[in-house]
Amino acid sequence: MADPDRSISFWVVVAFLAVFLVLLLAGQTMAIVDYELAVSLGLQEDESEVGAFGVAMNKAFGAGDTVVYVPLIVASLAGLFLRKRWAVVTTAAVMGISAYWASTVAFLFWFLPGTPGYTLEPGLEYAVFMGAFILFGVCGLVYLVIRGDRLVR
Repeated sequence: MADPDRSISFWVVVAFLAVFLVLLLAGQTMAIVDYELAVSLGLQEDESEVGAFGVAMNKAFGAGDTVVYVPLIVASLAGLFLRKRWAVVTTAAVMGISAYWASTVAFLFWFLPGTPGYTLEPGLEYAVFMGAFILFGVCGLVYLVIRGDRLVR
């Protein structure tokens, strides 16, 4: 399966993109189609914890992710496998969005406690997930700026 002409960094980036694409489709896209199913799978928070406003906000993030983030990830994966130079740009966009998205959600968890109708108490798993995406997004972006051409050679 491993292509000897592809670097480890290529496979790390591709794995990140592929895993996150599945998570976005399952959690974010599904949330705009069937929010309760996304909740039952543990991919969204229940209305009893985040309130009606929180559900609307989660659906809005899901819609934005579906129309912008998902196509960028698909384009990045296709471009990387086809060794297209533009894939470095789309992948950099994905990395930037990843860091921004995770940072925004992390700050939401910081600012929302005490808001009427919001009772969610995020556990360590939320911090690990958000931290990993912030770290991977920032490090990925730095890597792409410095050595991105290696992914498409």
